[in-house]
Amino acid sequence: MKKILASFLLSALCMGQFAYAANTANIKIRINGPITDNRYFLCIPDVGCLSMLAAKKGKVFPFYRTVEMNTLFVTNVLNNRLYNQGLPKSCQVKVDPNKTITISGTLYAGQDQVKLSKISCSVA
Repeated sequence: MKKILASFLLSALCMGQFAYAANTANIKIRINGPITDNRYFLCIPDVGCLSMLAAKKGKVFPFYRTVEMNTLFVTNVLNNRLYNQGLPKSCQVKVDPNKTITISGTLYAGQDQVKLSKISCSVA
């Protein structure tokens, strides 16, 4: 009887975790470029700054509410500067829970500027 009760509780806990995970909006970042250390972050207003190095290693960033995209910034933590990137039409979207937005582009890092080019987004 104890085994049955324990397996029932374990099953209930697992189903609760899956239901909780299903109610997230996810952000995937696929940026090419000189990302070899943790100096570059993609910042989204009302979301926060997301590590491009962690994204390059496969990290998907979950959020437990709707994400409204209206601009992007890139931060270089070595010089503490924030660079506004703007957004193409494909990225000016609202990402509801249970959806994933994938942000793609190429990072160019110069002495005085960091820029994302060929920015595109897709929501699935």
